[in-house]
Amino acid sequence: MAHPRKTEQRVLTADELGFVEQTRQPAIAMLDDADLHALVRHLRDRRERALTIANNQRRAMRGKGGRGAAAYDRADGGNRQKASVLNDALTRAVREVKRREAEASRAELVANAHRALELKRDAKRATRPANLPRANEGMRAKARTRVDAIGAAGEAGRVTKFVAVAQAKKDSR
Repeated sequence: MAHPRKTEQRVLTADELGFVEQTRQPAIAMLDDADLHALVRHLRDRRERALTIANNQRRAMRGKGGRGAAAYDRADGGNRQKASVLNDALTRAVREVKRREAEASRAELVANAHRALELKRDAKRATRPANLPRANEGMRAKARTRVDAIGAAGEAGRVTKFVAVAQAKKDSR
């Protein structure tokens, strides 16, 4: 049930009234996400405090050792009403948080759908190169895969035989 502003002004402190006013349009639309989350946290804390005080007063009325003595019937009525007003404001703020989250997830879904459509269109395009004049890449040397070991076992004999053959050719002339 909605509470008249006069009731809100009667049961809330100035700080709490400022928090409650921020949960109404257009003020709630102007808040950024961090401020909105902080507002939800403040409202939740204030509501829990009001409920705790009301429960303590109710215990005192029954003689269960609550703080202070209840002087009149329904001593927790004001705090229960304050908690109700704060609960309504908290509901508005949480509804706005959820609306923003839904809007952000919807925007992300649309962006993903657009990206998927672009990928699908790119896949259908021709992959062959265009028939345009272009420079020839030319020949490139193949990298050597075998490395000759220097000073291998047969190296000395090969060099010696090469020198001997060369000397024999020279001598035969």
